[in-house]
Amino acid sequence: MKPVPPIFPTGGPREEAALREVLHQAADRVADYLTGLGNQPIFPAHPLPPQGELVPDQGEALDELFGNAADWAEKNSIHVGHPGYMGHMDSGVAVAGILADFMASALNQNLLASELAPGATLLEKKLVEFFASHAGFSEGAGGVFTTGGTTANLTALLLARDAATLEGSTRGLSGENPLCILASEDAHYSLAKSAAVIGLGSDRVVSVPIAGPERRMDPAALPERFAQAVEAGMRPIAVVATAGTTSCGAIDPIAPCADFCEERGLWLHVDGAFGGPLVLHPVEKSKLDGLHRADSLTLDPHKWLYAPKSAGILLVRKAESLLCARYEAPYLDRLEGTRAALSFSQGRRALDGSRRFDALKVWMILRHLGLQGVRELQDDRLALTRWFHQELSQDEFFQPAHIPDLTVQTFGPRDSSMGNMVASAHKDLEEGGDCWTSYTVLGGRPQHRAVLLNPSSEKSHLMRALQELKTAHQRLSGHGGASAALLHSPPPKGSKPHQH
Repeated sequence: MKPVPPIFPTGGPREEAALREVLHQAADRVADYLTGLGNQPIFPAHPLPPQGELVPDQGEALDELFGNAADWAEKNSIHVGHPGYMGHMDSGVAVAGILADFMASALNQNLLASELAPGATLLEKKLVEFFASHAGFSEGAGGVFTTGGTTANLTALLLARDAATLEGSTRGLSGENPLCILASEDAHYSLAKSAAVIGLGSDRVVSVPIAGPERRMDPAALPERFAQAVEAGMRPIAVVATAGTTSCGAIDPIAPCADFCEERGLWLHVDGAFGGPLVLHPVEKSKLDGLHRADSLTLDPHKWLYAPKSAGILLVRKAESLLCARYEAPYLDRLEGTRAALSFSQGRRALDGSRRFDALKVWMILRHLGLQGVRELQDDRLALTRWFHQELSQDEFFQPAHIPDLTVQTFGPRDSSMGNMVASAHKDLEEGGDCWTSYTVLGGRPQHRAVLLNPSSEKSHLMRALQELKTAHQRLSGHGGASAALLHSPPPKGSKPHQH
């Protein structure tokens, strides 16, 4: 009789053998999935929820259950590790991160308190020190792992609010002028969500214009926007500079923003969820000039460091500023020598209560790649993006919508009358199954968008996506007979390719 895998891993040799068998089955299934990614459509044509009875009265055999659940999950998921996937800031993940995530689930540590995660707490603190050092923050910096950029941004704006209102977290906001923050018009939507949550209101995110072919925030516009906010009866408390906007990867000028904040006593937060890992690159980190002067910084290792979701980090220049709320928890406040465990724990610095051991996967990925490996991956993706920009600049059908700072390139038809076909052309590409970009709106004009984080995407995948999108546009506009050679023909007379 075949031994039955235990519900929980306890028992004798037969249970141990069954446990090992089912875990090996899971490992083989994951390996089959990862090695066969390129052989299936990227996006499910008709995603469905699980069929039949959702939860049975009687339990099922684990090996059979896992096989069926894995079948359903694969058929109904978007496959972000597919080499043709270039849609969003999701990507295939590093194998080291998958292994670490597996182990973290088994250990089930809780970063709420150090006594619930003793080693995990120490590792998280060491990684915070590591990233803070590379960001240029001096001794005395601090930070915490979060569920992602949204929670990190929320926490940073909460700290900015409390820095401006002193007792905002404990006594609430007073009846003074409503608070507001200044951020680029291309800043992430999480700022509006965060402003709503902390009591400012989503309309209190004052939009600062972008400028130039890179679409960066225009720091020269900050004084005017500040004055307009004050005139409208608001009190600005912070500026958010984005190091890698979601739509096109622009890096706002951080140093001028720091100058402005220091002059007016404002908090400077840098949302580096996307571009923040450039702090690990000795050359490319110059794009983040002035970062060391920020009061807080968001990083998302589940983007450009290829960690499985979720893994975010909030860093602060002064560790003592990272206190989300004052509270007592006597059942956790055990003494460790002369140090209270609660104050040593990371939980008090985080908005979340229970937190996963996400530091393990970030640490294992960094150890596996080494700093040199991280930099080589960054160089490779940046080079591919610059190559793609040049191809688009010389293409007769498409044109780039901006000069890329990072690994995002938006583009659209040169013929502006085809702009309203971008979403439909994307749908054609999606149904083809081999390539998957996304689309956005820049300056009021729809654009295709390629995010080139996926380490398995190559030039051939980009050119195939271009060809399929072009064919879709031509079909939709009634010009389906145009030559595919247009993709490689010289730019029209009078046009000038963007220069790096």
